[in-house]
This record gives sequence, C-alpha cells and structure tokens, in this order.
Amino acid sequence: MTMMEIRPLALEDLLLCDEFGRAFHQEKAIPGVFSLEVFLKNWSTFLGSGIGTIFGLWNGMSLVGGIGGIVVADLTTGELVVNELFWYVDPEFRKGSWPIRLLHEFRRWGREKGAARLRMVHILMPNESASTVRLAHVYRNMGLRPIEVAYDGPIGD
Repeated sequence: MTMMEIRPLALEDLLLCDEFGRAFHQEKAIPGVFSLEVFLKNWSTFLGSGIGTIFGLWNGMSLVGGIGGIVVADLTTGELVVNELFWYVDPEFRKGSWPIRLLHEFRRWGREKGAARLRMVHILMPNESASTVRLAHVYRNMGLRPIEVAYDGPIGD
C-alpha cells in the first residue's frame, strides 16, 4: 500500500508539476499552451519571496496533484488575501478526502501568513457536472460565496 501525504513543494520539486500542469490545461480547456518554463519562472519567484506556496499531494514518491497560491494585499482595501491560482488532482485520486485536505492545508497556510480572506477560483466547464455542484457546496460550507465570473477570449479588432 502506498502512503498518501500532503507536503509543500520545494523549488527543486517544481519540475514535477509539468505533467499535471499540462493535464490541468487540457482538462479545463485553458487558452494557450502550458509552458513549464513560464511556470518555473513564476513559481520560483513566488516560493523564493515567501508570498507563494504549492502544497503537493503525494502518492509515495509520485506527485499526483497540488494546490498553489499567493498571499497579497487586496488592490482596493489593502487587506491581506490568499488567492488560489490552481488546484489540480489527478482524476484517479479525486475520490475521498485528499483533495479537500489540500484545500484545508492551503487555507491554514493563508491564515498563518496573516491573510484575512480566502479567494478560490472555479473554472467554468462547457458541460458543468455534478462535481461542480459539490465544489460549490464545499466552498459555501467554508463561508465563501461567488462574487465574480471571468470571461476569456481573443481581443480581436
């Protein structure tokens, strides 16, 4: 039996995010192409400066998911907020409590950093599923409420 655990990623672990970064982009139909080079540059900055973290979900020595975000001052209030930038778990490991444990570890980290608020992103899928309803329920149980939907597309003429 393999041992599941959650632990923060170190700078040297960032290369391991390539596979699930690509899977996240494909599954969520994120515009553009996932670039490990860009990911490494940004996350090295976030982790190195102390404003960011990635909590990895490990199945033994294999990274099977993670949640990452940054703590920054809100641009209009100055209040510290923890902003989730991605949350991805390999579909094989989405059952059970491990994905939610990642979320709680991320929230705990934000509190330790002095954040007063938690902001989670939900990427809308073309065919919303029952999992979307469950996720909304989880967020509401944590005291979160939806405040915004973002739209994306080419700028055009």
